[in-house]
Amino acid sequence: MILLLKSKFKWEELAHPIHEVVKSGLHPEIERLFLVRGLGSVDDLKPNSKAKDVWNDPYAFKEMKIAVERIKKAIQNHESILIYGDYDADGITSTVILIKTLRRMGANVDFYIPHRMLEGYGPNEDAFLQIVGEGHRLVITVDCGITAVAEAKILKTHGVDLIIIDHHQPKAEIPVAVAIIHPEYDENYPFNFLAGAGVVLKVVEALKEGKLETDDFMLAMLGTVGDVVDLVNENRTIVKRGLIEMQKTSLLGMRALLNACDVQPHEMDETKVGFVICPRLNAPGRMNDASIVVDLLLAEDEFMATEYASEIEEMNNKRKLITEDIIEEAIEIAENSSAQHAMVLYQPHWHEGVLGIVASKMVEKYGKAVVILTANDEGLLKGSARAPNGFNILNALIANERHLLKYGGHEFAAGLTLATEDPEPLEIGLNEALKNSEMTRSIVVDSVLSVKDLDLLWLTGLERLAPFGQGNQRPIIKLTNVNIRNIKRIGATHQHLKFTIQEGKQNLDAIFFHGAPVFIYLTAIARFDILCEIELNEWNGNKKLQARIIDIKCDEPQLFDLRNQRLDAEFSQLIDDAFVIEGSYDSKEGLKSAFISSGKPNLILKPLGTLTMPTRAQFVFVYKTVKKYAPFLLTTEIVTYYENNRISKAMLIFIIRVFSEIGLLKVEDALVTERKTSEKLDYTLAPSFMSRKAKVAVHEFLELATADEILNYVFGDE
Repeated sequence: MILLLKSKFKWEELAHPIHEVVKSGLHPEIERLFLVRGLGSVDDLKPNSKAKDVWNDPYAFKEMKIAVERIKKAIQNHESILIYGDYDADGITSTVILIKTLRRMGANVDFYIPHRMLEGYGPNEDAFLQIVGEGHRLVITVDCGITAVAEAKILKTHGVDLIIIDHHQPKAEIPVAVAIIHPEYDENYPFNFLAGAGVVLKVVEALKEGKLETDDFMLAMLGTVGDVVDLVNENRTIVKRGLIEMQKTSLLGMRALLNACDVQPHEMDETKVGFVICPRLNAPGRMNDASIVVDLLLAEDEFMATEYASEIEEMNNKRKLITEDIIEEAIEIAENSSAQHAMVLYQPHWHEGVLGIVASKMVEKYGKAVVILTANDEGLLKGSARAPNGFNILNALIANERHLLKYGGHEFAAGLTLATEDPEPLEIGLNEALKNSEMTRSIVVDSVLSVKDLDLLWLTGLERLAPFGQGNQRPIIKLTNVNIRNIKRIGATHQHLKFTIQEGKQNLDAIFFHGAPVFIYLTAIARFDILCEIELNEWNGNKKLQARIIDIKCDEPQLFDLRNQRLDAEFSQLIDDAFVIEGSYDSKEGLKSAFISSGKPNLILKPLGTLTMPTRAQFVFVYKTVKKYAPFLLTTEIVTYYENNRISKAMLIFIIRVFSEIGLLKVEDALVTERKTSEKLDYTLAPSFMSRKAKVAVHEFLELATADEILNYVFGDE
């Protein structure tokens, strides 16, 4: 069966493990999710209990003591310390946390943030030689450094000590350093998935003997959310505490940034941090120089903080405009591409700093691996690669390394530089390497619930699971066999949908961002399965639950009732897989038989036009005039005469045919003559009359019946 509304994702429902019954006052599903996600124990769910935050001893890092002693020695000896960071939100906040702490401890400290386009990620030899020349005696890398083997040797050669604080994937060879603080590298540390800012926070905790500043947690929270690490274990603790501190922050730079993007501190949650604040922290690094973000967060003057925030806001706006322009151009090129599995899109003027964002958007739109390239100042083609689930872009690049000067990344994302000015050989090679790949877009269903389960109590319970993010996503709820009512298109281009989800007498408001393409499939009487997240919608002081739709499908045949709609071009896409009810049928059984014979599972009911039965008075009028004036030819004048008496030409011909069938008239070569008979004849027994009467009955049924009645008849056993 060809069903017209298919899901975008493969829905995977997890088994629901049985847990100990806890009289917590929470919905059982909230309890279950709390436990299966490892957010706490059964005891933590009991009334009046407070879930304990996970927090490990910083000295669980085996080289923490060495790092702390070397940093304190540098402070005591007034040595110049250089913090070498990174240009993204995690690297920036890591840098700021450590600088603030060291300055409070009296250190002589400065920082260096590499330029994304000119230097790339991590330490580089020129930068380290410059650092040596400036007389720094201790270099501390944050959110980078674990792969800087050659650069570390430069420092050692010149007698400069190095401490590495990082969380990225180590390689086989580890740099020479005084100390390495890295959760995955250090087998002693119990949690491997701290963000860079989280690792720095542990160093600061050790330096300050456990006396962390409130802003330290807030800054570490920004880096943790910005780096999209799993929000479990210590990361969860950092984000929970950081959000609390952010709502009352006195940090001038952060308050200025919040003002610039028109957000109040008390409104902040993990979602706003991820979608409002972190993009602004990342924007300068994408567009130019990320150092301004460090200056913002270290600012001690309100005027300068406001100036920095304003400049960052301008950069972010520019970044969004440039990204939108490139996406538009990339789509235009992609629409003319015949590539089956991987597209390589190139324009020399595209801005390198946003190519990763563009590539991700293109993957989402086309479901293929995508490489976006631009030309750098050296004339080399440089860019980003992204891939959907089921495609391993890194392996594909390895198979095509003959075309590349440089590349690196992981299964779904990579950076690359081409060895040629012609990207076509790379596209051919990538398609060959990925020819057996198949996109698998799957989504995990956390809970299957009814609309009646979803109320403000449920939403309150969700707070026990927060903060949400990577590794602890907001629960995805499945609603089954629900109806959709009150559909409205909204947005500047009507690209979004608002509607009501109805299950029995229960209703739930819903918003479906970018859901316009499925608008025509949301028929009133069909039942749908929906995946959604539940959120609070506040408007004019009113609070209501709202479902944010993720995916939707219909597993039953549908009837598209277009009787009262303008037949826009978008409805044409339904025709191939739906039987169109048009014309006339001798009976309802004939309609049903025609539908079954079509082999199509769905129905389209279009405007049917007019089909009526002449009145008895019209039959009498025609008979009397024929009896009076026959024989006569059906000339234009005759037809006009009848039309002036409200009998159309088609109706006249039908009445004459009925009379001829019962033997009252004879029609031959447009000549109408009367047949004399003393027999009383009933025109309602004429075959044409009975056929038309049956067709009119079906026509009236299709015009007046509800869509539900039509669907039940055609698909039912009636």
